[in-house]
Amino acid sequence: MAVMKAFHKLCKSLDYICGGICIFCIAGMVILTGLQIVCRLWFTALVWSEELTRYLMVWATFLGASCVYRRSGHINVTIIQSLFPKSCQKLMQVCCHLLCGAFFIAAVLYGIDYMGMQSRQLSAALRIPMSWVYLAIPIGCGLMAFNVCDLLLKMFFPDSDEEEGTI
Repeated sequence: MAVMKAFHKLCKSLDYICGGICIFCIAGMVILTGLQIVCRLWFTALVWSEELTRYLMVWATFLGASCVYRRSGHINVTIIQSLFPKSCQKLMQVCCHLLCGAFFIAAVLYGIDYMGMQSRQLSAALRIPMSWVYLAIPIGCGLMAFNVCDLLLKMFFPDSDEEEGTI
């Protein structure tokens, strides 16, 4: 039980960190876009701001998807699931989480491969390695895989879940 509580706490801490990084990325995107508008109107356009904004969006998307998955906030269709008895509904949720987990693990593996293929490529304006941008794929999907494990543990051992409020 102590291991499960530690795992829940780790997942919750990672979620908190991801949320903070997402806020930083979105704030950076807003500031950079505003700065680009000002510079285009009165000065010389910034050649690197659009690229950095795009990369911040990639990171915010993958880390944000992890935060949303933890809260079961992604869009889902439950009409078919609601037609079944409660015992079958739980089994369907478990199967759904397992399928998602398999996809996330595959995305981590392919993301690492893709990141390796792009390791020599530099971005056009910032001249940073593109592998840093593509690193968002294995990290985001890896965090989602952690959240799959956490949600499955909470489903099978609900009394071991720590007291936590909603968002």
